Amino acid sequence: MSRTRRAAVMFLLCSFLALSGALRAAGTVFVVGGVGGLDPIQACAPWMLPKAGVPHKIEVFAWTHGKCHLLRDLQDFRYLLAQADRLAAAVRAAQAREPGQPIYLLGHSAGAGVILAAAEKLPPASVERIILLSAAVSPTYDLRPALRATRHEVVSFNSTYDRFCLDLCTSVFGTVDRVYGPAAGLDGFQVPPDLDEEGRRLYQRLVQVPWHLEMVLKCTDGSHHGTCMPIFLAHVVAPWLMP
Repeated sequence: MSRTRRAAVMFLLCSFLALSGALRAAGTVFVVGGVGGLDPIQACAPWMLPKAGVPHKIEVFAWTHGKCHLLRDLQDFRYLLAQADRLAAAVRAAQAREPGQPIYLLGHSAGAGVILAAAEKLPPASVERIILLSAAVSPTYDLRPALRATRHEVVSFNSTYDRFCLDLCTSVFGTVDRVYGPAAGLDGFQVPPDLDEEGRRLYQRLVQVPWHLEMVLKCTDGSHHGTCMPIFLAHVVAPWLMP
């Protein structure tokens, strides 16, 4: 075999091994929408995230009581915890099917509450990253169990302009963790003042991203469903889902 042919064969072999390694590295993104079963993220994420270069399998996790049961989904906390058990079981099943492959949790609105409750039931460092969009949980929600379950960050996107859903509605009907008042997706999570050393280390991995005017260029206006829009998912959310 000539030197040129050997070099070509080696190049093809290395390319094949690199591609195989990339395919093996691909994991799963569990997408959890908000109340009512009609959250736009459930439709936008499965086709936009792969187009944006996210190499993982996108799995929409359905958890609501059905279509348009907004108040039941929001206020039935026992039901939400049961659905969080289902999500934690789905994560463990994915890890058993494909050991070593990364798991990401992406939740919008009340879906953020499902994700956080599920993460509390998982072993330490069992998911790569948790991403919360317009979280409909209370600002004082204790994130330490979820942070323990992640290898990297808990990333929370919030908008002070999300007044109708995450201020008025949550003040009248409550957040998913049954606190009446503004939600964390409005002005962000509050870091507890009395953290011990471990708690301070954990909260260093909380990344809060407030809406700002330049995000209009990513086709999000700061409203409740703005974080679900395809261009925002592609340009702002997708980088957090990369290997």
